[in-house]
Amino acid sequence: MNGIYTRTITIFDDKFGEAVEIVKGLQDIRKKYYPDHIVNFSVHIGGNPRSIRETVIGEHFTDSSFDRDNKMSADPKFVELTKKMKGVFKEGTMKDEFRAILE
Repeated sequence: MNGIYTRTITIFDDKFGEAVEIVKGLQDIRKKYYPDHIVNFSVHIGGNPRSIRETVIGEHFTDSSFDRDNKMSADPKFVELTKKMKGVFKEGTMKDEFRAILE
């Protein structure tokens, strides 16, 4: 099924630069495991709260996508970057959404 997956996370105002560096690394990892998907990270810089949004567009919910998720989650760089998120991203603010693309 083709779909649009988004994850939005609020960041602390004084941690904006650190958040951008973390998501640049996360984007590289996501693109490594999902080279056939459109992968974007965007930043909400105006207003309050500031947030980062990850958007992944492509095929989801297949055996290969579950395998890719498992491999990505075990990637040492991914693990390192997710640990760095503590104190930069506000806990409890992560929101995931999936939208199926009707074709």
